[in-house]
Amino acid sequence: MSFVLKHHFDPDFNHLDIKSKARGNERVDHLNRDYVHNVVAGQVLAELVQATDQNVHQHDSRFILDQPVFPVGTNTEVDSQNPRLLLATANGYVYYDPDGRISVKTLLNVRRDVDYATGNISFVGDVVIHGSVRSGFKVKGRNILVKGPVEAATLEASQSIQVEAGVKGAHRAELKAQNSIKVRFCENALLSAGKNLLVEGACLHCKLVVGNALAVGDRLIGGEVVCRRLVRVGAQLGGGLSTVTTVTLGYDPFLMQKISDLESTITTLKSRRGALDTRKKQSNAETELMRELDHKLSVLEKQRFAWTERISASDLASCAVIVPGEVRPGVDVSIGQAFLPIADPVSNVRLTLRDTQIEITFPAEPKR
Repeated sequence: MSFVLKHHFDPDFNHLDIKSKARGNERVDHLNRDYVHNVVAGQVLAELVQATDQNVHQHDSRFILDQPVFPVGTNTEVDSQNPRLLLATANGYVYYDPDGRISVKTLLNVRRDVDYATGNISFVGDVVIHGSVRSGFKVKGRNILVKGPVEAATLEASQSIQVEAGVKGAHRAELKAQNSIKVRFCENALLSAGKNLLVEGACLHCKLVVGNALAVGDRLIGGEVVCRRLVRVGAQLGGGLSTVTTVTLGYDPFLMQKISDLESTITTLKSRRGALDTRKKQSNAETELMRELDHKLSVLEKQRFAWTERISASDLASCAVIVPGEVRPGVDVSIGQAFLPIADPVSNVRLTLRDTQIEITFPAEPKR
């Protein structure tokens, strides 16, 4: 009696030789090329099927076994409920290791640039890009480390992002992480970190959205900062009157974005309802649509009120802008409802909220 090892993945997949895929109307998709095949814990990777003398010759001879024994590798196991199934025990990608065992690897090493040769990359585990991420491409993963530069690309991480060579593109790059982001420098980019954001060098003309604290080692010039608690800029904040730099503290920036998106939706629905309301004679369908719009608007208004109540409860006493270097004119600072435009250059300062006004004190970081 013999057995056939039936795979639930392509055992001959080669990421170094990916074929472009044709979409509808034979259009070739050069951006999404399935560089990696994801699996999740509990997923069936292979199964053993009994072969008959009549059909055994129809199967690949490499996967015909004399005994029903799986080539079990790292992060895989035989199903205790069904010994004819091999399961993944971790999220990652499945492959045959050099010893001929079916294994799952939780770290994806991309030993080149992310470009047309790889296409976009979406992985359930950690990703290390040993080259750069070229303009127009996307990388998704749990933690993302990029050794080279990031151009006008998109990076999304369910945990953290680190870019060792910085972020700069002719068009805006977008980096979004639910935890923290660390980059060497950034220019003309959108960086969104659920917790902390560290820019080791300069930050020029970027939008920074930070759930807790932002630290910029050198200069922060131009653009917009929305941060919940703390901003520290080592050398220079602002570039002069010709370059507007705004810093907003005290609110949950992600809740603010949700409220902004919700308000846009409410405005759109009100516009639709208003157009229907101007009709002198409405059909039954239009009357029913107005009822639906009224219901949706009522629900969304209640949601906006609830979110607005939450956002006004932030702790403003812990908010501060700390600049051991220089703050130049053209910087607008908001902490809660208080607003302060910087008209004259000041150095070695700390900006905090005192009563209802933003107060400037010296030095930026008192000695302990």
